[in-house]
Amino acid sequence: MKKIKNLTAAEAKEAFTKWEVKHPRHDDFDFNSAQIGNYKELFRLADRESIIDLIYDLFNYGFMAGYKQAEAEQKAKIDKRMYNDMHRRLLELVYYLPFGYRAEYFYCMMSHLLPEDCFYLMPKRITKPMLEIRAKIEEKKAREKAEREERQKVIDEALKQYEQQKGGESA
Repeated sequence: MKKIKNLTAAEAKEAFTKWEVKHPRHDDFDFNSAQIGNYKELFRLADRESIIDLIYDLFNYGFMAGYKQAEAEQKAKIDKRMYNDMHRRLLELVYYLPFGYRAEYFYCMMSHLLPEDCFYLMPKRITKPMLEIRAKIEEKKAREKAEREERQKVIDEALKQYEQQKGGESA
């Protein structure tokens, strides 16, 4: 699809007609008839440059209205899923945590700290990556433990040989 700034008036009208089928407008964000009447009067009295500015302002109003409608729909969707005020506060806390580039650290930490039975209460699309992180952590711990045990065996063997040498020298 062409960018909006490159559409002709007919193409823009056709594109909007197709788009409006999937995205209905709500009256709260539309012009009312009194506002349209005011613009009609301005069109009658205005010169060419003023009319172009007026059309540009109308487009700006349309984009602003679309943004506000999308914002209202998003808020309604979130409100529908909120259980109580504490749930909202927790969501906002997580959203505004200042981790930036270190968000993956916090995510890994949270997936490690959550109790095992908590994962059965969440959807699979959320728990699967968290369980993978836990498995990687457990694998890393097991590998480090095996390496420690191997080093300990080497140290014990070296100590045993050292004690045998000490015992042989003193005899």
